[in-house]
Amino acid sequence: MEKTEKKGTVTSLASLFPPEEARKASQRVLDTIAEHEKELDQLNEFISDNNSIIDLVQRIPEQLHHDIMVPFGKKAFFPGRLIHTNEFLVLLGESYYVDRTSKQTTEILKRRGNTLGSQVESLKAVMQDLKAEASFFDATASEAAEGLVEIREDYIEEASTETVSHTDIKTVDEDEEYARLLSRMDELEKQELEAENDDESELEDSDLEDQGNQVLMEHRVENSEVWLSSAGL
Repeated sequence: MEKTEKKGTVTSLASLFPPEEARKASQRVLDTIAEHEKELDQLNEFISDNNSIIDLVQRIPEQLHHDIMVPFGKKAFFPGRLIHTNEFLVLLGESYYVDRTSKQTTEILKRRGNTLGSQVESLKAVMQDLKAEASFFDATASEAAEGLVEIREDYIEEASTETVSHTDIKTVDEDEEYARLLSRMDELEKQELEAENDDESELEDSDLEDQGNQVLMEHRVENSEVWLSSAGL
């Protein structure tokens, strides 16, 4: 049996991914990761400040007033006092403020904390994908520098002669068996028709015989009546 010659291609990995370009791509990804790390640190600071404010808002209503130092500019302070400790002016966004109680303010701050937490988790997932991408570029640059090649062979399906022959024989046997079954069915149908014709013939003969016997009996009765009348009986 003649062997089929397999064809394929050999491609240098460096021609597909030049090492220098792969390193540059890896560096760009690392720079993006560094920016996301800064955003992550900022979000964590927001979460920490938000938790501190929640704690403060919950503690302030415990007293009617608080003596504090009020900031005046960036470097000056003067004495002051907090009153109405259960009233808070809350920023809703776009310069809209609303008065809320300590409990209401705490609920608003907790919802904001949950939003910040979701942003942190999303950012961490993005950073994880970027780290995997940077690792891929680094590995590709190293492999390309080492001179690795990519080999591709065309897949050619070879049919088995034995299998084909066996299939052909099996098909022939099935055809012969089918033909024998059809022939046998034809014979049985002919026998059934012949049996039906014989039954009909027997029935017709029986009917004719019965009719002949009836006519003969009627003829005998008539003759008997004629004989009796002629005898004066």
